[in-house]
Amino acid sequence: MRRTTMFRIAAPLFTAALLLAAAAASAQTDRDYLKNKLSFRYVGSPNNISSAVEVLDNAAVASGTESGTFWASPAVSGLQGMVRKLLKAPGQGGDANLQYVVAKTVKIQDRPVMILMVNDVTAPLSADAMNHWDACDDGAGHAWPCASNASTTDDQRQQCAESRHETPPARLDATWAGQMTLGQAAFNGGTAGSATGTFVHELVHTQDRSDRRAHMFTISRHSYHYGSDGTHYDIEAVPNLASTYQEGIANAVMMTVDANEAQRLFNWFANNDVMMVEKNVPVPPGTGAGAAPCWTVVTTPSADIWLYNQLTAAHVREVQRTPNPYPNYAYFRIRDLPPRFIVHNENIIALVFSEYARHLGLQKFMDALKTNDRTIFRVSTSPIAQLYNTLCRAGLEGRPISAVTGVNEAGPKPYLIPLAYADYFTAYRSQSKADYKSIFEDMLPQEWIDLYWDGYKDTVRSAVPIDATHTPQFTNLTDISIALGVNQSTAEH
Repeated sequence: MRRTTMFRIAAPLFTAALLLAAAAASAQTDRDYLKNKLSFRYVGSPNNISSAVEVLDNAAVASGTESGTFWASPAVSGLQGMVRKLLKAPGQGGDANLQYVVAKTVKIQDRPVMILMVNDVTAPLSADAMNHWDACDDGAGHAWPCASNASTTDDQRQQCAESRHETPPARLDATWAGQMTLGQAAFNGGTAGSATGTFVHELVHTQDRSDRRAHMFTISRHSYHYGSDGTHYDIEAVPNLASTYQEGIANAVMMTVDANEAQRLFNWFANNDVMMVEKNVPVPPGTGAGAAPCWTVVTTPSADIWLYNQLTAAHVREVQRTPNPYPNYAYFRIRDLPPRFIVHNENIIALVFSEYARHLGLQKFMDALKTNDRTIFRVSTSPIAQLYNTLCRAGLEGRPISAVTGVNEAGPKPYLIPLAYADYFTAYRSQSKADYKSIFEDMLPQEWIDLYWDGYKDTVRSAVPIDATHTPQFTNLTDISIALGVNQSTAEH
């Protein structure tokens, strides 16, 4: 189990094999793009907050020249390796598949990304250093990778300035898509692959402008989007589905570069393992919003702040753990949970979307993320429902949905793949159309709900059953695709 906090987690899926050939063909183009879009800055003594920031010369690094204090330091080999993977040619330290995935990600906003690298292993970072360098403390004074989007940060700063009757600061998004801070310790704490996956996850956060719906998950200035403790675990159901979306899409893209995490997380689902839910929210249900922080206007809090109370009221069976390493959490088997609760976990969302990318192409998924980002920027809605709608409509290839309703269409039906995978990764727990619609916060257009439930649900469930004698397998997702007439994965280009 991995403990994570806001914008921190690594959980990639599916191997790089499907992408590698295309990546090799376009590696030079991807590498040239990244040389212009990634701005690497190094701080060797971060506890001295007046330290000069060393800006790396990307062109020099790409051509083989490694000079300066960053390259001279023996303490930051993992950070050095990451820069090489992103800027150097394959065979000379570069990673063609990583460059391909990172370039596709940065093109969502198509603006530069600032990547601040700090030496957090020579000495633990002080609280002042963490704050000054926008780092996230892993609890031991190390800068665990974390990131932010410039536009959403700008909006928060502007709202705070206006609430104080001050002049808003200059906007960062005039230049930057976002920024990331990471330290060497992330590379020392695990395999290089896991650190690479974490980097990709955080990079997605620099591109994501979705609304966090803070007004629904704040009570008296305290945010409950991850629960009362302000942190989340990768197998946790968190209250705020907007947070689940943000972590889920980041995990889905990360899953293209870390096969080990891919297998671990699929096994978690396949083995009907446990999902964690925080128990002790210190305010009772029905509590009013109270005072609001400067960056949001708080309304009536969402009932999902009290997920555990809802599960108790629904008589969902708890799994007892003795001893319980996390006594403030309860545990539930995935397939014991109603579908609307299953989707509060980020990796359920990630499994759906990563499998979509594997079968229909990473480019299609990234195009959908870019389209979705424009749709949900500064809009408080269900980002998950909007992304499903975007993916389904992309599968229509310009046709209206009316062209496929009331018709038993022959041939490929890629517009149904997201809906079928949503059903599968909620373990077919939907017993009614209302259950199924709840997966999408009841916000997916009814036409899609009716089309899948009335026309194709039985086809999918018959092709790939999940029961006591049918344990989920990776091949199931291909079988579902074939059952819907999609017989060939989309080639990357």
